[in-house]
Amino acid sequence: MNAQQYQLEIWNMKVAVKISLLHSNIPSMYIMIYRQHFLLFYFQQIYNHFDSYCSQVNKINQISLQFKNVLLPYQIPFGVLVDQYQSEDTFTPLELILIYQKESNFINLEDEIRNQIKFNQKLAAFGRYNHEGYGNPLKNSVIMKISDENIVLNQIQSFENIEDLQKYYGKLFESPKTGRYQLPIRIYFKKGGYFQTIIELNDQKQTIGQALSTKLQGTSFLFNGLPLKTNIPALNFYDWLYSIDGFCYFVCE
Repeated sequence: MNAQQYQLEIWNMKVAVKISLLHSNIPSMYIMIYRQHFLLFYFQQIYNHFDSYCSQVNKINQISLQFKNVLLPYQIPFGVLVDQYQSEDTFTPLELILIYQKESNFINLEDEIRNQIKFNQKLAAFGRYNHEGYGNPLKNSVIMKISDENIVLNQIQSFENIEDLQKYYGKLFESPKTGRYQLPIRIYFKKGGYFQTIIELNDQKQTIGQALSTKLQGTSFLFNGLPLKTNIPALNFYDWLYSIDGFCYFVCE
């Protein structure tokens, strides 16, 4: 299996989740969530489930999800949160608690989904290309038509026509003309928190383990729910093994 095929496997993986409304007798909701998806993608489905049993006084933009008293961010791949907080049997549904915040998180759900994806992709694009000699790092994402954006958004949410989706990412994150490969990464910690940085890949034979050791030493990492194989070429992560927002996510054990 090559890196491109492995990326397809990553994008197709799902996590079983049980969602219960805080202080409520409404039946819990069971749902399968793609590891690559943001929780935000499922807010409408979650809201509709509980609203079908009892009309919800609160609104969809007040939704927050909690795991073991930790409020989960809704704008990063869900699989990262699973790796960060879950240490039990992965075949047992992850139990989340639905609560409604007093203040709204956003105005319009579809706009928020679009904005969060584009915001992260722009950060990743700057990390990859914002160096001398490359040019405008956002040129591909800026010139995209609204109709194309809508198609891409639907494909990201459904993971249908995934080959076309890969072509989109191929345009957005094309190889640099300077030969300087800069890998945008986010490292999350089991104890909480994360940091975002750039790894410059100067040697095509450099492994991901060697690349990460320039930022953190003496530790092990999880990638996509499994212990990271540190001998994988780092360029594979640059070319294929990034998430839907362009970052490579690792969880530090």
